[in-house]
Amino acid sequence: MAAGPYQTDIDPPRWLNELRTRGDDLTRARDWAGVHAYRDELRRDVDCWTHLWGPWCAVAARRVGDPGASALLDEVIDAGFRQPGILTGELEAAFGDDPDWPRLVDRLNAPAPPPALELRTWPGLPAAPPPALFRLPPDREATLRTLIPAPAADAWDTASGLTEWVGRRWVHANGHLDVDDAVTCLERVDAGERFACVEYALVLSQALNAVGIPARRLDLRQSDHHTGLGRGHMVSEAWIDGLDRWIVLDGQNRCHWVDADGAPLGAAQLQSAVRAGRPVRAVRRGPGLSAEEADVWRSHFAAVATTGGTWATGAFVPVHQEHFLICTPRLEHDPAALYPDLSGVGIGLDLVDGWAAIRPATHHPFADGFRIDTDAGTETVPVGGAWVLATAPGEHRVTVAVRTRYGALTAHELTYRVR
Repeated sequence: MAAGPYQTDIDPPRWLNELRTRGDDLTRARDWAGVHAYRDELRRDVDCWTHLWGPWCAVAARRVGDPGASALLDEVIDAGFRQPGILTGELEAAFGDDPDWPRLVDRLNAPAPPPALELRTWPGLPAAPPPALFRLPPDREATLRTLIPAPAADAWDTASGLTEWVGRRWVHANGHLDVDDAVTCLERVDAGERFACVEYALVLSQALNAVGIPARRLDLRQSDHHTGLGRGHMVSEAWIDGLDRWIVLDGQNRCHWVDADGAPLGAAQLQSAVRAGRPVRAVRRGPGLSAEEADVWRSHFAAVATTGGTWATGAFVPVHQEHFLICTPRLEHDPAALYPDLSGVGIGLDLVDGWAAIRPATHHPFADGFRIDTDAGTETVPVGGAWVLATAPGEHRVTVAVRTRYGALTAHELTYRVR
């Protein structure tokens, strides 16, 4: 068997349809003389000869007394025929009394030839849907890019720099914007207005998306948020290429949170750590938060809602400060449902000019392609593009990684065998 070229299930030409119809009619009628006479024509159907027409012609040859019947049956078995049941008992009826029949049965029951191409391991795209991001429309996003610092080469450096920049853009006050538009917010700041945590998160989230860093706004609440005042806070959460994780970024306080090992944390990890009493701390440039300030802001991770949904591992309290209903497009039990791994890669299989190829897929909204590493070197495939598998016999291993403007993400292994 050869590893290609292959064909898709295209409509056969008219002559081949007519040939197959004639073959079907003759075999269905058990017109053995007709099948025998039509054998040379049936050989023209190379896709069906070994596994269909050849065995029928062997039966027909035996029925009309052709001494080459057994040789013809051996021929198709040599070519890979292993489906005697497709002839609905006719093969046994024609050859079963032959002294040679046990040998033929052994050959028919022998293992089928191994496949020419076999995928052994491959990555699977996580089932979680793509994240709901907190973005501006394309035209406003383009305008926003002219108002914010240029991105660095590294995603984490870019996100950290924007967090610092937003936090210093104005001095916190309790004013609020009536529209979710970072461009409008910055214009009004330039005119002398000042805003609260909602607007810091607004500008930071939309700025991050504008430079190709997937970001959403987080609505945080303290425990017992159904009563009292000042129970809420808003921050951003971004997927950071290179670190390949979601990380909370607090524009108002110019900080992010880390665990005891210094690893930056996402909201779900932060909430879990706070509930379990594990140490977390806020990190920012310059003087850090005081212990008292850190305690206050840490307490807001008792309940978390993202742009695309919220979760509660126990009972969900949808009331905020007595008068407000917490609305959400999705309510989940497990935060993992709202945390897609944007470094994930899925694999589809396609045909390119007759050869087997993979089509990588990703949920990353800012992917610009895929990096494929083989023993022979590195190749880049655009989003939606295909990469043709090697045809040389042997074991093959490649890795596939999502690419963005910030580089390649975690690589995923694909292995396959060619015979």
